[in-house]
Amino acid sequence: MKSYRPTRALLTEIEGVLANNQPDFHCSPLDQIIELLTCGRYYSWVGIYLIGGTDSQQQLLGSSGDEHPHQIAAPATRSKILVSIKLAGRDLGVLAVESDHENAFGSEDRVLLEQVAYQLARFLTGPGKYIARKARQNAVSARPQAHAPQSASPPKRSAAVGEK
Repeated sequence: MKSYRPTRALLTEIEGVLANNQPDFHCSPLDQIIELLTCGRYYSWVGIYLIGGTDSQQQLLGSSGDEHPHQIAAPATRSKILVSIKLAGRDLGVLAVESDHENAFGSEDRVLLEQVAYQLARFLTGPGKYIARKARQNAVSARPQAHAPQSASPPKRSAAVGEK
């Protein structure tokens, strides 16, 4: 059930999830963060994208719904915010959040999402490197081989590590 939770409480819980870093077969720490954000605020969709490879393609690490990862926005989306996941000037990815309310994102949401993006950057370059490495491997394996026949449709460049 969705209920509004204060910024400080959400950040504390997200820090705890990343500090514990207890991945299992069914749920990664990123899935838990996505769940916290979608249930703790009135966000209709949250996705974490990682920039992988040398061609700046983005890999969807997890999302909070059944929307297709290549879809620009869900049909009911009225507001969208994108926050860069950066550390030491290096772009690592994007935290994408959508809402079905118009003008849904205020300064408190921006501050919250920037803090979450910073925590994700530290996690993905530290104890969560295995998640980033797996996403890059999935992106490489999704690329078409040079000697393989090409289909008329564009190749899929992202695969979800965990979707709910």
